[in-house]
Amino acid sequence: MSKLVLVVDDEEVIRDYLSTHLQNNGYKVIVAKDGEEGLKKAREEKPALITLDVMMPKKTGIGVLEELRTDNDLRNIPVIMLSAVRSFIEQAYKELDNVEILKQMETLLDEPDSKIGKFFLRFHSFRKMLLVDRDGIIEQFRTGELKLTGIPVLPDVFLDKPVEPDEFAHAVSRLIGPAS
Repeated sequence: MSKLVLVVDDEEVIRDYLSTHLQNNGYKVIVAKDGEEGLKKAREEKPALITLDVMMPKKTGIGVLEELRTDNDLRNIPVIMLSAVRSFIEQAYKELDNVEILKQMETLLDEPDSKIGKFFLRFHSFRKMLLVDRDGIIEQFRTGELKLTGIPVLPDVFLDKPVEPDEFAHAVSRLIGPAS
Protein backbone atom coordinates (compact mmCIF):
# COMPACT_ATOMS: atom_id res chain seq x y z
CA MET A 1 0.00 0.00 0.00
CA SER A 2 1.31 3.45 -0.97
CA LYS A 3 2.12 6.02 1.70
CA LEU A 4 -0.19 9.04 1.78
CA VAL A 5 1.20 12.59 1.45
CA LEU A 6 -0.85 15.74 2.07
CA VAL A 7 0.18 18.74 -0.08
CA VAL A 8 -1.06 22.07 1.33
CA ASP A 9 -0.46 25.11 -0.87
CA ASP A 10 -2.63 27.98 -2.07
CA GLU A 11 -1.04 27.91 -5.54
CA GLU A 12 -2.69 25.34 -7.79
CA VAL A 13 0.39 25.03 -10.00
CA ILE A 14 2.53 24.11 -6.96
CA ARG A 15 -0.06 21.58 -5.71
CA ASP A 16 -0.14 20.00 -9.17
CA TYR A 17 3.65 19.99 -9.53
CA LEU A 18 4.27 18.37 -6.13
CA SER A 19 1.37 15.94 -6.52
CA THR A 20 2.55 14.77 -9.93
CA HIS A 21 6.10 14.31 -8.70
CA LEU A 22 4.95 12.37 -5.63
CA GLN A 23 2.56 10.18 -7.66
CA ASN A 24 5.31 9.45 -10.20
CA ASN A 25 7.35 8.16 -7.28
CA GLY A 26 4.53 5.88 -6.10
CA TYR A 27 3.03 7.95 -3.29
CA LYS A 28 -0.71 8.51 -2.84
CA VAL A 29 -1.51 12.25 -2.65
CA ILE A 30 -4.29 14.42 -1.29
CA VAL A 31 -4.26 18.21 -1.56
CA ALA A 32 -5.59 21.24 0.30
CA LYS A 33 -5.72 24.84 -0.93
CA ASP A 34 -5.33 26.60 2.43
CA GLY A 35 -4.26 26.00 6.01
CA GLU A 36 -7.71 25.34 7.42
CA GLU A 37 -8.50 22.72 4.78
CA GLY A 38 -5.04 21.24 5.31
CA LEU A 39 -5.62 20.80 9.05
CA LYS A 40 -9.02 19.24 8.43
CA LYS A 41 -7.59 16.73 5.94
CA ALA A 42 -4.63 15.97 8.22
CA ARG A 43 -7.02 15.12 11.05
CA GLU A 44 -9.25 13.00 8.80
CA GLU A 45 -6.58 11.17 6.78
CA LYS A 46 -3.51 11.04 9.09
CA PRO A 47 -1.00 11.21 6.20
CA ALA A 48 2.54 9.84 6.40
CA LEU A 49 3.94 13.29 5.48
CA ILE A 50 2.65 16.85 5.01
CA THR A 51 4.08 19.59 2.80
CA LEU A 52 3.11 23.12 3.85
CA ASP A 53 3.49 26.45 2.12
CA VAL A 54 4.43 29.18 4.62
CA MET A 55 2.12 31.93 3.37
CA MET A 56 -1.49 30.82 2.72
CA PRO A 57 -4.96 32.26 3.22
CA LYS A 58 -7.16 31.40 6.22
CA LYS A 59 -4.27 29.87 8.19
CA THR A 60 -0.56 30.19 7.44
CA GLY A 61 1.74 27.21 7.21
CA ILE A 62 3.34 28.33 10.47
CA GLY A 63 -0.09 28.33 12.15
CA VAL A 64 -0.84 24.87 10.76
CA LEU A 65 2.54 23.58 11.92
CA GLU A 66 1.94 24.93 15.43
CA GLU A 67 -1.42 23.12 15.58
CA LEU A 68 0.04 19.91 14.19
CA ARG A 69 2.82 19.90 16.80
CA THR A 70 0.35 20.37 19.68
CA ASP A 71 -2.09 17.67 18.49
CA ASN A 72 -1.27 14.27 20.04
CA ASP A 73 -2.54 12.42 16.96
CA LEU A 74 -0.61 14.53 14.44
CA ARG A 75 2.50 15.78 16.22
CA ASN A 76 4.80 13.08 14.84
CA ILE A 77 3.85 13.47 11.18
CA PRO A 78 6.92 14.76 9.32
CA VAL A 79 6.46 18.20 7.74
CA ILE A 80 8.28 19.76 4.81
CA MET A 81 7.77 23.51 4.73
CA LEU A 82 8.06 25.39 1.43
CA SER A 83 8.41 29.10 0.77
CA ALA A 84 9.89 31.45 -1.78
CA VAL A 85 12.67 32.73 0.47
CA ARG A 86 14.99 33.60 -2.41
CA SER A 87 12.48 35.97 -4.01
CA PHE A 88 11.60 37.27 -0.55
CA ILE A 89 15.26 38.17 0.06
CA GLU A 90 15.53 39.76 -3.39
CA GLN A 91 12.58 41.97 -2.43
CA ALA A 92 14.31 42.81 0.86
CA TYR A 93 17.22 44.34 -1.06
CA LYS A 94 14.73 46.82 -2.51
CA GLU A 95 13.18 47.58 0.89
CA LEU A 96 16.00 47.55 3.46
CA ASP A 97 19.24 49.48 3.62
CA ASN A 98 20.77 47.61 6.57
CA VAL A 99 23.66 45.59 5.10
CA GLU A 100 24.05 43.40 8.21
CA ILE A 101 20.40 42.31 8.15
CA LEU A 102 20.58 41.62 4.43
CA LYS A 103 23.65 39.42 5.04
CA GLN A 104 21.79 37.56 7.79
CA MET A 105 18.88 37.00 5.45
CA GLU A 106 21.20 35.60 2.78
CA THR A 107 22.53 33.04 5.25
CA LEU A 108 19.02 31.56 5.30
CA LEU A 109 19.84 30.07 1.91
CA ASP A 110 23.03 28.35 3.10
CA GLU A 111 21.31 25.27 4.53
CA PRO A 112 17.88 24.08 3.37
CA ASP A 113 17.29 21.89 6.44
CA SER A 114 15.41 23.96 9.02
CA LYS A 115 16.83 21.99 11.96
CA ILE A 116 19.63 24.56 11.79
CA GLY A 117 17.08 26.85 13.37
CA LYS A 118 18.44 30.10 12.00
CA PHE A 119 15.71 30.28 9.37
CA PHE A 120 12.79 30.40 11.78
CA LEU A 121 14.61 32.57 14.28
CA ARG A 122 14.33 35.40 11.77
CA PHE A 123 11.86 34.44 9.06
CA HIS A 124 8.65 35.48 10.78
CA SER A 125 9.86 39.01 11.51
CA PHE A 126 11.41 39.48 8.07
CA ARG A 127 8.21 38.32 6.34
CA LYS A 128 6.15 40.64 8.54
CA MET A 129 8.54 43.47 7.82
CA LEU A 130 8.02 43.20 4.08
CA LEU A 131 4.41 42.10 3.80
CA VAL A 132 2.35 43.59 6.61
CA ASP A 133 3.24 47.13 7.67
CA ARG A 134 6.43 47.69 5.75
CA ASP A 135 7.03 51.35 6.46
CA GLY A 136 6.11 51.23 10.14
CA ILE A 137 7.90 47.97 10.90
CA ILE A 138 11.02 48.89 8.94
CA GLU A 139 11.20 52.15 10.87
CA GLN A 140 10.80 50.27 14.17
CA PHE A 141 13.60 47.94 13.13
CA ARG A 142 15.90 50.81 12.18
CA THR A 143 15.35 52.55 15.52
CA GLY A 144 15.91 49.32 17.44
CA GLU A 145 12.34 49.08 18.76
CA LEU A 146 11.65 45.86 16.83
CA LYS A 147 13.35 42.70 18.05
CA LEU A 148 13.62 39.61 15.86
CA THR A 149 11.81 36.66 17.37
CA GLY A 150 11.26 33.08 16.33
CA ILE A 151 8.48 30.58 16.66
CA PRO A 152 8.48 27.59 19.02
CA VAL A 153 8.08 24.87 16.39
CA LEU A 154 10.13 23.77 13.41
CA PRO A 155 9.31 21.64 10.39
CA ASP A 156 11.42 18.57 9.75
CA VAL A 157 12.78 20.11 6.55
CA PHE A 158 12.56 23.54 4.96
CA LEU A 159 12.85 23.83 1.16
CA ASP A 160 12.95 26.96 -0.98
CA LYS A 161 10.53 27.38 -3.90
CA PRO A 162 10.78 26.59 -6.70
CA VAL A 163 11.76 23.23 -5.28
CA GLU A 164 14.00 21.01 -7.38
CA PRO A 165 12.43 17.58 -8.05
CA ASP A 166 15.48 15.62 -6.86
CA GLU A 167 15.84 17.71 -3.70
CA PHE A 168 12.14 17.23 -2.95
CA ALA A 169 12.28 13.46 -3.62
CA HIS A 170 15.33 13.15 -1.38
CA ALA A 171 13.61 15.04 1.47
CA VAL A 172 10.45 12.91 1.20
CA SER A 173 12.27 9.58 1.08
CA ARG A 174 14.59 10.61 3.91
CA LEU A 175 11.57 11.40 6.12
CA ILE A 176 9.18 8.54 5.29
CA GLY A 177 11.09 6.13 3.08
CA PRO A 178 9.93 4.74 -0.26
CA ALA A 179 6.29 4.93 -1.32
CA SER A 180 5.41 1.38 -0.29
